[in-house]
Amino acid sequence: MKTYLLFLLLPCLLQAQDPRPLITRYSSLSIPASSRGWAMGNTGLAGSNNNQWLSYNVAGTAFSHHMHQADVYYMPWLPGITSDTRFIHAGYLTTTSNTSALGVNVNYLDLGTIALRNDMGATLGLYKSREYNVGTSYALQLSDRAALGVAMKFLGQNIMDGSRQGGVVNNYTVCGDVGYYQRFRLGQESRMLSVGAIVANLGAGINLPTTAGVGVNYSSHAPDGNQFSASLDATRLIKEDWSGIRINAGAEYGVAEQFFLRGGLSMEHQLKGNRKFFSLGAGYRGFVSDQSWSLDLHYLIPFAVVTMSSPFQNSYGMTISINLRNYQ
Repeated sequence: MKTYLLFLLLPCLLQAQDPRPLITRYSSLSIPASSRGWAMGNTGLAGSNNNQWLSYNVAGTAFSHHMHQADVYYMPWLPGITSDTRFIHAGYLTTTSNTSALGVNVNYLDLGTIALRNDMGATLGLYKSREYNVGTSYALQLSDRAALGVAMKFLGQNIMDGSRQGGVVNNYTVCGDVGYYQRFRLGQESRMLSVGAIVANLGAGINLPTTAGVGVNYSSHAPDGNQFSASLDATRLIKEDWSGIRINAGAEYGVAEQFFLRGGLSMEHQLKGNRKFFSLGAGYRGFVSDQSWSLDLHYLIPFAVVTMSSPFQNSYGMTISINLRNYQ
């Protein structure tokens, strides 16, 4: 019987794995706009907070408690390659009822100045490459523990197209996300287990980075205001083979709900991008009555680098956010 089962499973076990990474368009869709998320190993499908949910899993916004939340994020993009690229984000989230929330965000990726050259290496001209997406989201609680969220995004970019006279063209399209979030109390109110799942960047057949992911988070809060959170996420491009799964893990320790230390790890197959790095970060939250503001920082330390340097070498970012008025 075991031999028969092995014979049936053999074609699956021997299925060819494409060693090449899957190349997709619209890179800005794959860049989370959250220093807290990056500092925790690029996790957030189940363990985000406030506006961070807009970058990872919009379903979690349904449990927001503030009437108005806004954030701004800045990150020099791939400083290990060039110094003139950057990623900028601005987001807004509002609680529309006790069980729902509406979000809006804008992401802008400046890819710098690119030189066009012929086969002999001579410069034919220069052009500035840009990419952006504008999105809106809505999330609704299905119960006091679960929520569902959807998002729509309008995308734009200008890129080099060698098949057309003049080279540089503008492209536009739309895509959407679907997310699910659920949390469970572990005996006491101070401990919680959360799970999240997403299918992101669903759109027309233009090679978008359509991604599926699942995540889990554990959090605990002590009476003195200290807290601990640990997250684990697994994501994969839908058109990628199983060796393309990316594993992210991270943790956060907070003191008196004001000072936060964070760390994490991101792992990816060497032949599917090899984006491997440790992450470090810190945060501060200030309170004024029922309002708060926060500053979060992160820094990435790549490892297992094949070449002399990594695109993530000396990569850092910063998020500034503000929360106004509790809804209740």
